[in-house]
Amino acid sequence: MRQTYDKEKVSLNMARLKTHGQNFEVVIEPDNAVKFRHGEAGIREALKAEHIYKDAIKGELANEHNMSKIFNTTDALRIAERIIKEGSIQVNDEYKDKLKSENKKKIIEIIMKNAADANTGMPITATRISNAFHEAKVHIDIFKRAEEQIDEVVNKLRPALPLTFEKKILDIRIPSNNAARLYGFVNSNSKILDQAWLSDGSWSCKAELSAGMVSGFLDELKSKTHGDVEVKIEDKPKK
Repeated sequence: MRQTYDKEKVSLNMARLKTHGQNFEVVIEPDNAVKFRHGEAGIREALKAEHIYKDAIKGELANEHNMSKIFNTTDALRIAERIIKEGSIQVNDEYKDKLKSENKKKIIEIIMKNAADANTGMPITATRISNAFHEAKVHIDIFKRAEEQIDEVVNKLRPALPLTFEKKILDIRIPSNNAARLYGFVNSNSKILDQAWLSDGSWSCKAELSAGMVSGFLDELKSKTHGDVEVKIEDKPKK
């Protein structure tokens, strides 16, 4: 499936499919058209009008004979599905900027949550990541989910930003006065690999976290226990 957009300036948000020497267009509601490509919306929601055009800007409808010959149907909804899924999406500059901003924000959030500075082990701020985007001239595909392009983006960022996605294992021991209360916090913010309730009422566990989450997790844990907690950090063993 091609997920592209034409670079010409357009006044309408539309999807276009060129096939068999013919041009077919539909006018779209862009948010829902993108969702439709991802299986998250219906075709009716994706369309502004249930018409197939030869030239949407001029309002010229496609020839029914050509549609029947090429698509084996004249059903506008069935043809529109193929146009949106297989064709190119054209959106105005305002909407392109909106999608780019949203995807960049999501990608930055994923990196902040899961990565750390490979040199220091410290969390990486949104500003540093954003600056690295500019320095590395990273292109964001506005029609791809952030999760679908995160690996490609990270590879392009690495020359400008040292990143590690290694996991860390924390050996945690919480005294009895806070153990039961903070079990839920640790469990919901990490992957517990091993645990034990000790004879003195304290709770001990090995918790696995993404490198980028460790600093914030420890700050909150120490705040909730007023520092009354024991933690040792080790790298996740390599297989």
